[in-house]
Amino acid sequence: MNISNFDIQRLLKAGGRYGGALDGDLGPKSMTGVNGLLESRADEAAGQYKRWGERRRAIAAFQLILKHAGFPDVGAIDGLVGPDTVQAYSEWDHLQREGERPAPWRPDDEPEDGPVVENSWGRQRDMDRRFGPAGGAQCTAGKVNLPFSMRIAWDKRSTVRRFSCHEDVAQSAERVYTRVAGAYSPEDIRRLGIDLFGGCYNYRKKRGGSTLSTHAYGLAIDTDPERNQLRWTRDRARLAQPDAEEFWRCWEAEGWLSLGRARDFDWMHVQAPGL
Repeated sequence: MNISNFDIQRLLKAGGRYGGALDGDLGPKSMTGVNGLLESRADEAAGQYKRWGERRRAIAAFQLILKHAGFPDVGAIDGLVGPDTVQAYSEWDHLQREGERPAPWRPDDEPEDGPVVENSWGRQRDMDRRFGPAGGAQCTAGKVNLPFSMRIAWDKRSTVRRFSCHEDVAQSAERVYTRVAGAYSPEDIRRLGIDLFGGCYNYRKKRGGSTLSTHAYGLAIDTDPERNQLRWTRDRARLAQPDAEEFWRCWEAEGWLSLGRARDFDWMHVQAPGL
């Protein structure tokens, strides 16, 4: 996943923060617009933005413009390009080209013939009743302790050995990662991208849909989003390849569902509830 300098300039111009040529050069004029925007909305930036390099500040300005253009699902204003930022820009770009937002391509209600898994997590339509409301304290009260370090997918210099999820599924997820550590060598874990943490709890709608994501309940985990992008199918997604089969078996042994294996898109995504 990448956002080019041209994309940044395009947003700066659309947001009234840049009047120069779209040449892909984040020069003094571009950075004046970036810095001015960040100064005017410093309270919205996640962290000490003045300590960030030019590129990261430019991405943060990019995220701010998207947010205030009506795309709040852009995520944190942190200057890091993750799936939320890419998706928000894709929708903004569609609006510019077509004059309307893209229509949802994922159904609000998953088909009744969706895969049924034998577990205690139920199905998506029952999440509020089974797990409580999205965004509640229980959605991040669970802690998953990892048997190996995971790199943050959008900031690979940073790692985690623990992350938050819904309290009801934390122990199950922890058992999965223990199985994974026993099934793959450290070298294979890195080669497959199993160590690239793409996030768990995130209060947002489904990408490409209009209802809340399982991430809004802390019931889903993403892995290596760059090589398993939302609309990629099994012919392109890394985790759809045969050497990742055991990874999915580890999840399925605990009753979790791979959206890639069930629907052949969003191969980064695994969730506790069935469809």
